[in-house]
Amino acid sequence: MKKITIGFALILLALLAGCGTPKTSEKDMQNLPDLSSQTALILVHGSGGSSDTMDSFSDPLLEDSKTSNERIKLDISTDGELSYHGVFTKSAVNPIVQIGFEDSLDATIEQQTDWLRIAMKDLKTKYNFTKMDGVGHSNGGLVLSTYSEKYAKTAPILERVVAIGSPYNDLDEDDNDGDLAFTDVPVTTPTLKDYEDNRSKISPDLLVLSIAGDIDDGSFSDDIVPVLSAFGSRLIFKDQAKVYLESYFKAAAYDHRTLFANEDVQKKVSWFLYDYSGDKKEVELADDETE
Repeated sequence: MKKITIGFALILLALLAGCGTPKTSEKDMQNLPDLSSQTALILVHGSGGSSDTMDSFSDPLLEDSKTSNERIKLDISTDGELSYHGVFTKSAVNPIVQIGFEDSLDATIEQQTDWLRIAMKDLKTKYNFTKMDGVGHSNGGLVLSTYSEKYAKTAPILERVVAIGSPYNDLDEDDNDGDLAFTDVPVTTPTLKDYEDNRSKISPDLLVLSIAGDIDDGSFSDDIVPVLSAFGSRLIFKDQAKVYLESYFKAAAYDHRTLFANEDVQKKVSWFLYDYSGDKKEVELADDETE
């Protein structure tokens, strides 16, 4: 799949701290609990991120809503070596795993997806996870979307995907000129075409929430990703997944760089993950009425 390099990566790198939790020893990784009854929440950062990037998303789940009670971080090197930071206990509820790719700048989405698969196989071995949900910001949403096509039938089964400001049709404004009622993009980039060509592989039981931000400056974008590119997801999932929902947030606060940390976005995602039943087929496309 085509690599997408987003120009704000250096800004993100300046904001990110190193992982504050030391690497967990092999001894501490022994005798881990069977968490087969739990659905792991997998958080995937965007370009230039780390396993710490999504702290501002997961902290409220742990400290405010308390929908989750435990979190670990898992770093993946370019050769597929895994470094765990923390372990889950038998008391874990909706356990959170924050993924960190050693190379999220130059690696392709396909490469990162394969690294994620290595991590999920290992998590299944260690904790016996059978189910997972995924939340991805920017390119992280693309990684999860690629995973939903490439590994749809492999355990742990991906049940829910949230893509936050993900550039399904890349970043060019001309390629994404239109309005919220669009049924196609002006130019289908190779990235979007790859997803469309493989959409038949998506599980018919998958539930998807796609989120786009619009900073309301006339650019019809979150200052990085055009709204139509973020909602290019509808051309992939709308007729394939069991549920496909869109949420459109329009105001200066919905900037791409911090979209996943926005309180309104977090409330919507939490609702989708933990309150929305998704028990019937549903499609809900964005309109001009913002959330």
